[in-house]
Amino acid sequence: MSGQCRPARLSYPGVTLIHRRGDFVVGEAWVPVGDEPTFTDDEVLIDALRAAWCWTKEAV
Repeated sequence: MSGQCRPARLSYPGVTLIHRRGDFVVGEAWVPVGDEPTFTDDEVLIDALRAAWCWTKEAV
C-alpha cells in the first residue's frame, strides 16, 4: 500500500431535478429509484416532476 487514500465512490440510481433561474441553480431535488422501481418510487418521481414543472411555470 502506497499510503495514498482514494475517495470512496457510491452510486445509486436516481433522478436529479435542477431548478434554475436564468444561469443560476437555485434548487435541486434528487429522487432515488432502485434497480426495480416500485409504484411508490413512481409516485414520488411524478410528484417531484409536477412540483418542478409548477415551479418552472411560476419562474417564467
